[in-house]
Amino acid sequence: MPPSSAHPVIAVDELAPGMFVVAIVSQRAGLEIAQSGLVHSRQQIASLKARGVLTVRIDPERSQRNQPEPEAPAGQEQAPGTSGRVKGEGRPPKIRRLYQEARELQGKFIRHLKAGEPIDITPLAAVAEEMVDTMFTHGDAMLCLARIRAKDAYLMEHSMNVAILLANFGRYLGLARSVLKELTLGGLLHDVGKIMTPNEVLNKPGKLTDEEFAIMREHVVHSHDILIATSGITPTMLEVATNHHERLDGSGYPRRLKGEQLSLYTRMSAIVDVYDAVTADRVYKQGMPPTQAFRILLKGAASHFDEELVTRFIKCMGVYPVGTLVQLSNQRLAIVMQRNEQQPLKPLVKVIYHASRRHYLDVQWLDLAKPGTQERIESTVDPKDYGINLANFV
Repeated sequence: MPPSSAHPVIAVDELAPGMFVVAIVSQRAGLEIAQSGLVHSRQQIASLKARGVLTVRIDPERSQRNQPEPEAPAGQEQAPGTSGRVKGEGRPPKIRRLYQEARELQGKFIRHLKAGEPIDITPLAAVAEEMVDTMFTHGDAMLCLARIRAKDAYLMEHSMNVAILLANFGRYLGLARSVLKELTLGGLLHDVGKIMTPNEVLNKPGKLTDEEFAIMREHVVHSHDILIATSGITPTMLEVATNHHERLDGSGYPRRLKGEQLSLYTRMSAIVDVYDAVTADRVYKQGMPPTQAFRILLKGAASHFDEELVTRFIKCMGVYPVGTLVQLSNQRLAIVMQRNEQQPLKPLVKVIYHASRRHYLDVQWLDLAKPGTQERIESTVDPKDYGINLANFV
């Protein structure tokens, strides 16, 4: 959006406590922070600079009305916009730290495996339990993270997302928290056997040959062998890792299980794994929108997937899943930030862009269910069609 006298653009070095940031204008790639709010302290400014922010748009009028608050205690600084919002507006810093901690522990686990060193799942088990707890308090924020991914980090991010989606699905189905923890940890570890798959097969663009597919299928056997030899792994975790490619009609692998041989956890894992895989961007392919992924699951219902569970998974995710970019009736584009279970077509969204004018807008939170709101969702939109990086906004 071009600079304006009403909302001037300034360098991050010019920020001062008491200024109201309307939007992040420029930044280094990969940033995933809140976009608007009052600057309370110099620690916040230092945090923004450290996280790659270059320039911001400010609102002088709101800056004048808000006085700076005392410096935040060390280690407790917040980026603009992380406090004083309506419910669901923003992502608590704890969730970002939790996500990063899980990623780091995954990476450490894999490095130890590759090096043939002793492995300990205790830290991962603890973070899985915290993920489950967070799903009950900030579920939509967790699901937002599951929509942000890098093309070159598919293995770890896919496992993270499967864990988050299993926790969300299991919560929706009313499973006990102890079971949710096992499913979440099983999701984090479900593809660990892929460290044994040659990169030229694992990352091959295009269709695999029969020989290559046979090699790819072995990853679940490797996962089974690694996990069964690991202390602390439960039957449920092992089941998620070993059986997530099994199908109701017996066409899956590795054991061609079918029908009643597939437990609830296996059926859940199969649905979640496919959903996340087809919506992911890879180096060699573009991910599909959630609505198209739902159609694939519905098409495979009763043959590959449990029909009732597919229906319940779609209801669990919502008509417009969190993290989806949608076009509103006034040509503005918005990101779905929080579901509305009572009115699924009217979620809480973050407006960021004007589709017809092709420019960014000052970030605005909009509750489509609020009385008097005129806007409605017309369609889902592919962010790539507008060059939008969702990671910069959620």
